[in-house]
Amino acid sequence: MNIEIVRGSAADIPRLEPLWVAVHRVHQESMPELAPYVDDTTTWAYHRDLYTGLLAEPDSLLLLVLIDGELAGYALGCVHDVETTWIPDTWETGRRIGEVESLSVAEGHRGAGVGTRLLDALEAHFHELGVEDVIIGALPGNPAVRLYERRGYTPTWLYLSKLRGR
Repeated sequence: MNIEIVRGSAADIPRLEPLWVAVHRVHQESMPELAPYVDDTTTWAYHRDLYTGLLAEPDSLLLLVLIDGELAGYALGCVHDVETTWIPDTWETGRRIGEVESLSVAEGHRGAGVGTRLLDALEAHFHELGVEDVIIGALPGNPAVRLYERRGYTPTWLYLSKLRGR
């Protein structure tokens, strides 16, 4: 098995749709009590536009995982001025903070270290930019939380919601 991580671009965004929709479905399966969820078309339209905007920023990075030439995962990281986040009123950090915006590994490749390799590459990118602080958002029931915690990430903020339809 040949695993390759390559830099992606805005031109690759359409290829990410099935991988993002898979994350959306993991959210639904891992936390059904949060239903109703938006449909796959709606979630992808939102993320497609989000990714387009983020990739227009100079320090954003899209990484694609190719396994035997097939797209098997991706990670998208970006950098924020910490003053534009929820962090500076509580924690001491650097002036800029990295964010792992999205990370997805195709179902057949989960648990094989692909997510770890993507995080390694994003963290190296942030380090090259002089960014030492990194955040990741995740639903509490998402199995990927275990990966993030093994990597040294700890819960720092919790949103509670009371949404119409529940």
